[in-house]
Amino acid sequence: MLFPDLSARHLEPEIMDQAELDRGAHRQALKGLARLNAVTSSARILWGPLRRFCESRRGSTTRVLDIACGGADVTVRLATWARRRGFTLEVAGCDRSPVALEEARANAARADVAMELFPFDLDHDPIPSGYDVLTASLFLHHLDEERSIALLRNLAGAAGHLVLVHDLVRGPLGYALAYTGCHFLTSSYVVRTDGPLSVRAAYTVKEVERLAQAAGMDGCHVHRRWLQRLLLTWMRP
Repeated sequence: MLFPDLSARHLEPEIMDQAELDRGAHRQALKGLARLNAVTSSARILWGPLRRFCESRRGSTTRVLDIACGGADVTVRLATWARRRGFTLEVAGCDRSPVALEEARANAARADVAMELFPFDLDHDPIPSGYDVLTASLFLHHLDEERSIALLRNLAGAAGHLVLVHDLVRGPLGYALAYTGCHFLTSSYVVRTDGPLSVRAAYTVKEVERLAQAAGMDGCHVHRRWLQRLLLTWMRP
């Protein structure tokens, strides 16, 4: 494994983003990503602020929408934890990929989680309103800066109360972890190729802070999290 130059972002198309990707390879990639998310406790990064928000509203229903949900393994896990805590949580997910939505429906059904799922294209569809919490997990690094700022601005405009954006952090350690994890935890050639590319395209904490400021997300917090991840938290004043 040779380390590329990580001093600046290097954004290039990933296999997962290709519309013509074989359905079988796509499903295998989604399962591989779910395994990676489980091992790296991706859902737990979002769970802390979501749990605190639900506790502040105990007795009320909290509606959560995950933008670009993929196979929705993270959202389903959050819903399962909320149920165990006695929170009333309604979860939904959207994605532009029909294959991802099929996998999300299967994951939700296996966990006995009622989940609304619908198609969504960031470039053509407005972010739906009516949700208390909007999340975007491991999606920001797929966008250039202009689209990243637009996404953050639109999330803040549509969220009833809370925005949570979880993503990778660009750096040598993150690259090494992605390369190693993708090769040991899945046989998917898509994940093995896209994982390191995702780290090269990822932002640093300081860069996300700058994007949030440009998006008008006053009062947001961006913190580094376990295993070279970051979390942006913004609460409506």
